[in-house]
Amino acid sequence: MKTGFYGWWIVAASFSILFITVGVALYTPPVFLVALEQEFGWSRATISLGTSIAAAVSALLSPLVGGWIDRWGARRVMASGALLMGSGFSLLALMNSLWQLYVLNLIAAVGVTCVAWIPNQTLISNWFERKRGLAMGIALAGIGFGGLVMAPFAASLIASLGWRLTYAVLAGLILAIVVTLSLAVVRGKPADLGLRPDGEPPEESHPPADSSADAAVAGGARSGENAFTPGEAVRTRSFWIIAGCNFLTTFGGISIVVHLVALLSDAGFDERLAAWSLGLAIGMSVAGRLVFGLLADRFPKKWVMLAALLLHAVATLCLFRIGATGALLAFIPIFGIGLGGSAVLFPLLVGEYFGLRAYAQILGFVMLSAALGVAIGPVLTGRIYDVSGGYNPAFAIHLTGFLIASGMMALLGRPRPA
Repeated sequence: MKTGFYGWWIVAASFSILFITVGVALYTPPVFLVALEQEFGWSRATISLGTSIAAAVSALLSPLVGGWIDRWGARRVMASGALLMGSGFSLLALMNSLWQLYVLNLIAAVGVTCVAWIPNQTLISNWFERKRGLAMGIALAGIGFGGLVMAPFAASLIASLGWRLTYAVLAGLILAIVVTLSLAVVRGKPADLGLRPDGEPPEESHPPADSSADAAVAGGARSGENAFTPGEAVRTRSFWIIAGCNFLTTFGGISIVVHLVALLSDAGFDERLAAWSLGLAIGMSVAGRLVFGLLADRFPKKWVMLAALLLHAVATLCLFRIGATGALLAFIPIFGIGLGGSAVLFPLLVGEYFGLRAYAQILGFVMLSAALGVAIGPVLTGRIYDVSGGYNPAFAIHLTGFLIASGMMALLGRPRPA
């Protein structure tokens, strides 16, 4: 691969875009919750409902956004999404009623769907083949860093400037940086600049990196042999295995993230230590994205994913004994690394097994399963806690889910187009 390959500028742009957009959209709403409650007297459940509705709409919109990207290219869709997201946050600074909060959250959600997860994962898949895992890991690390930085940044701004000006500042970051990067740096495919993936010259052949079955799949995806349409993909067993694993992983993973601080507080840990533990676990997900991205370039991806799923299972076992300090010290790195690893592997598996012909749209359909997991998991976990008075029954369900997902991944085979 040539030094100075433009694809690495794409990676840098994706990292920065995900850092800002996902950091703002996913991690700052809880910071605004208390400020809005004090300003308007709305209940926390009422305020949170706007975020939940926006998340559901964003998930349902994913396949449609994938189709837009496949049709019009990532650059146009991302720039339009950044403008829409920035406009939504700008108007949030002026809101005075609850319906405005809901409508503007929906507008921002449409924007972030167009500029964040699916388009950036599509960009990396288009620009890289041999180093796709590493490139994807670096780009998606922006999400982890966004989680670490954006929430305290927004909290600091609210304390010094108030919530209205904080919305305006965040909108300014989106409009000034994300729109600029989308227009100035993003190019949908290497062919747009007369290049090839990984910067290889046009006449160079692309032999598989190894002789494994997974490498053969990669070769098929590169040659176009494995280029599926969305309709062909959803009729394969492989699609449903990947989507099912995505559901089970998200179902358990997001439930643990949402309830971890409460669990640790119930176990007698200081609230600040509980919050720091969650932050450290999210921080470790950055390392997980990078490590598993590198592993995905060297080993068959389904076995690398299987390892990430088993880390989820081991981390869940630690939760049954979380009252012991040693269990918490083990949980934080194991869960965080597994969380980051699975996050980077799912988009890689979609490109590996279904090719790039309709990658964005197929990825959008796979992400619907994750949305279902997000919608069901935390609510069910909370309900089980209310009924049983503890989290262990829910953790038993999540542990079983991770083990089932591991077994499904072991059965994943190469799909064949109709």
